[in-house]
Amino acid sequence: MMLVPGCLCAYLLGGVPFAYLAVRLCKGIDLRTIGSGNVGATNASRAFEGRSARLSAFLAIYLLDAAKGFVPVWWGPQLLGAQEPVFAGVALGAAAILGHVFTPYLRFRGGKGVATACGVLLALDWMSLLLALAAFFLVRIATGEVFFGSIALGFGLAIGTVALHPDDAFAGRLPVTVMAVVLALFLLWTHRSNLRKHFGAKAGAA
Repeated sequence: MMLVPGCLCAYLLGGVPFAYLAVRLCKGIDLRTIGSGNVGATNASRAFEGRSARLSAFLAIYLLDAAKGFVPVWWGPQLLGAQEPVFAGVALGAAAILGHVFTPYLRFRGGKGVATACGVLLALDWMSLLLALAAFFLVRIATGEVFFGSIALGFGLAIGTVALHPDDAFAGRLPVTVMAVVLALFLLWTHRSNLRKHFGAKAGAA
């Protein structure tokens, strides 16, 4: 029963809009009015001038958003005394990701969920996260688009949880496997506007 209030806390933590707060405090701008309007590290970096400032802002916000996923998954099951820590970690991680994407502090309009998902998987399966990050950078370099890399990261997580744990992926680690697969589809959904814009522009150019 303690898992329910734990998930609520993870959701509220995940909902803290660090990107929005950073841009508001540093620039006095509502992040939702610039760039893509997305409340995430990539869009927040666009509010800063100069390559080094943009990179620093991106990394700081990305790490904070990742921490929102890592903290409840790493410490939550122990604090809650969960009898099934893997399931509890997955539930807490899912709540944190949903909090980031549907933040209650900004009328449920948040980010895409990539950074927070990375934090969750860092706590649950760091090896799969490394594989997913490799997929991100390869696709990002090949396509020149961050969102394609983010989508590849999601599917990299799903593949990694099975390929790197073939004996346990559908046994003791089944909750992690299911979460990774659902997360891959969820990240595809959160980037649907990017996909529409990209392929719409391609069709218009043709």
